[in-house]
Amino acid sequence: MQKIFIQAINFFGISGIGWLLDFCIYTCLGFISCNLVLNNIISSWAGVTFAFVTATRKIFLKRSKIPLKIKYAVYILYQFIMIYLISILLSNINHVIADILNPDLPQSLSSTISKIFVTPVTMIINFIVMKAVIEKI
Repeated sequence: MQKIFIQAINFFGISGIGWLLDFCIYTCLGFISCNLVLNNIISSWAGVTFAFVTATRKIFLKRSKIPLKIKYAVYILYQFIMIYLISILLSNINHVIADILNPDLPQSLSSTISKIFVTPVTMIINFIVMKAVIEKI
């Protein structure tokens, strides 16, 4: 149990760096595009790739004989689905914040708040999936 806890802490640290990369790209794209789904898809790929490469080298044990390239393909497929679904959720949360809670809030600020809101959920799910992909498959 202690091993999983240490892995989780390390993963959240690495994912935090990946998230900062994702968040910076997402925020910059928000100034040039109002398409939150597309902005999130583009920015998320940078963070996801960074987290996968770093976590596979520093955190998770590679026990199986399945090549890392195959595991990356599985993880990318999962992330493709996850990023798309989270992007739709992100857009919906943004509309709630912008339209209902505070219609005077600038789009870039409401989209940033939305991104912060969905991040904990994605980090926890990503840890579980990456651990399974790297160590179990």
